[in-house]
Amino acid sequence: MMSSLGSKRNIKIFSLALAGVFILSIGGMALMSMGDVANAAPNSDIGVVDQQEVLQNNQTVALQYQQKLQQTADSMKKDFDTKSAKMTDAEKQKLYSDMSQQFAEKRAAIEKDMQGQIESAAKAVASKKGLSLVVEKSAVVYGGVDITKDVSDAMTQQAAKASSAKK
Repeated sequence: MMSSLGSKRNIKIFSLALAGVFILSIGGMALMSMGDVANAAPNSDIGVVDQQEVLQNNQTVALQYQQKLQQTADSMKKDFDTKSAKMTDAEKQKLYSDMSQQFAEKRAAIEKDMQGQIESAAKAVASKKGLSLVVEKSAVVYGGVDITKDVSDAMTQQAAKASSAKK
């Protein structure tokens, strides 16, 4: 009896059976920890928004961004031309480097302003829908309530209010 328990064949069978039980128990625990996956998304209090799609759907915001960038670039070019008129090439190079850095900072400020507009619209939509968290859609693998269209609509309404206020 002892010799049959110690044979290599029996040890392999016992090891495979033990590994199978282990794998099945891990799989069962994983399934139980997932809960009711089918109903997770509709009851979620997490919103997701695709900011790139919001910008694509709101051409006025994108156009405003481009206009601000163009105005900044034109202003800085005029300033560079004025300041560099009587400079040496080395001085012009240093001035160009400094102004490039200033332009990058101004562009970042314009982008931050645009990002703030999107965030403001997302906050308004989230509060209407009772969402406690809104994240970028590209960061989400599964779940969440997609509020991209609602945010895009809110941005359109904000732009309409702003343009009517200017008139």
